[in-house]
Amino acid sequence: MATYPRMPVPADDHLALLVDVDLRLLAVAERLRQHWSAHAAALGLTAAQVKILFRLTPGEAIPMRKLAQQLDYDASNLTTLAERLAQRGAVERRADPADRRVKALVLTPEGERLRDQFWHNLVTDAGPLRPLGHGDLLTLNGLLAKLGQPAE
Repeated sequence: MATYPRMPVPADDHLALLVDVDLRLLAVAERLRQHWSAHAAALGLTAAQVKILFRLTPGEAIPMRKLAQQLDYDASNLTTLAERLAQRGAVERRADPADRRVKALVLTPEGERLRDQFWHNLVTDAGPLRPLGHGDLLTLNGLLAKLGQPAE
């Protein structure tokens, strides 16, 4: 475990182990984020733009405010990302027929193509988890599932 001057150290071996695992998980998460970003960049997209494409359903318009909430993005940042996707022809911005002030995003065929290509590239590249064997992956998957459950 890394130590930092003038910072408190864990009170016992169990807490020290928890901190060590936490730091390792953060490092792996960063490598996974970089992996995702590299596949997005290969298509001329950002990771944030890919997340938008995955939230959209073909043929359905989603209000930008709702999408920003779902992605936990600031509305102004979403606007910038949506404009860039629209310039690429990946999404269309449409006014809501009931309230012209409300703008919604719709996935275009080009957006579907980009999303599908990204997914194909991602699932055919083992990335940072490549060193793990099948048994290791099953174990890790089970542990992560356990961590994903609500605390009792």
